[in-house]
Amino acid sequence: MRIAIDLTSLYARKRTGIEMYAIDLYRALLSTSHEIIPIFHVKNELDNNPNAFIIGESNRIILENIRLSLAVRKINPDVALFPVFPPPIDLCLGFNGKVMPTQHDCTFLKFRDTLNFAAKYYLTPKMLWAFKWVDGIITISETEKKQLSVYTKKPIYNLGENIAIGFKGASEKANLQLLEKWNLRPESYYISVSTIEPRKNFKYLLKVIAPILKDRNKKLVLVGREGWGDDEELKALIEQMKDYLIFTNYVSDDELISLYHYAYAFALLSLDEGFGRTPFEAVACGCKHIILSDIEIFHETFDNNATFLPLNNEEEARKNLLADKNNEINNDFKIPRRKFKHSKQKILSRNHDKNYRKSIKRRLQILRLECNVRRLRRCKNKRSSICQCNKRTKTRKRQHSVNA
Repeated sequence: MRIAIDLTSLYARKRTGIEMYAIDLYRALLSTSHEIIPIFHVKNELDNNPNAFIIGESNRIILENIRLSLAVRKINPDVALFPVFPPPIDLCLGFNGKVMPTQHDCTFLKFRDTLNFAAKYYLTPKMLWAFKWVDGIITISETEKKQLSVYTKKPIYNLGENIAIGFKGASEKANLQLLEKWNLRPESYYISVSTIEPRKNFKYLLKVIAPILKDRNKKLVLVGREGWGDDEELKALIEQMKDYLIFTNYVSDDELISLYHYAYAFALLSLDEGFGRTPFEAVACGCKHIILSDIEIFHETFDNNATFLPLNNEEEARKNLLADKNNEINNDFKIPRRKFKHSKQKILSRNHDKNYRKSIKRRLQILRLECNVRRLRRCKNKRSSICQCNKRTKTRKRQHSVNA
């Protein structure tokens, strides 16, 4: 089977959790017997796959909506996977393969105020349209699968997450000397790895943790890039706590492993997550205390192995945080690796949907009918406007002749 996977988002971008997911998915696919065709933008930054399809440099809109569509049609795969961004809109017409995007979370529907302009007015409408015509949607947790089922009737497949193989045995790679760059000692800091943007709820984390940092004489290390948003209250908080905050921006893999390993605790108080891979990375690197927001997905993935903080009560959250020593990671806690390998065979097989080709044809027939109806309406309206114009012209002529 020919499987194409869109990896165009990797070019010239710092890799966050979604990009790492796409890379892990690609590598897991390579371990199967299928023919895998990765689609890259400008160059292949991962391997020497001879099947790789390279799209020349383009701006984002043209790349994601025209050139990517042309590439998929030229490859003509049985299945086209889109693990980061929604598929090109026009693939719903004239493409006979399966189209399956990954939807990582429902933030774009549940917390629209936390989205930037591009996410709100470009990616959201594009994904909502995809919900209507794609052959199935891949997601990464049961919580996300349940939430997505409210917005689409398409089949939803939970493949789970696959923490990067680079974190296997990561504790042994930790190097204390790498912390000297930030003048840090073991267990002298909390760590949070995320983009600073509204949905990550960094402002709430600062409000909750500020008194504790001062009392315990610890710092908060934030790893990740600055996202979008211009929050004056957040800026004021950062200024007040500047002696207790360390912003590292992006770091190397070795530095990240060491920061995770020697941290007193990892903290992530997101409003919503589809899975949340960074807490698992922290555990893989030897961090024993995990502090998470009290949301459904984290209860699914961490059960009783984390300290959960409410998102609407700072005092209670601070009280729970002070008691975080009571919740250490159990020795038998499992970190997900290659969880989706076997289920992927079932999902990518055409046999699981006997009426696949019929459903494609039926969907195309419906779309053609809708297009024909629109054309007829436009023609009818045009004829109607012409008739009305002719009537007005004739009326004017009569009036002119009478006046004459």
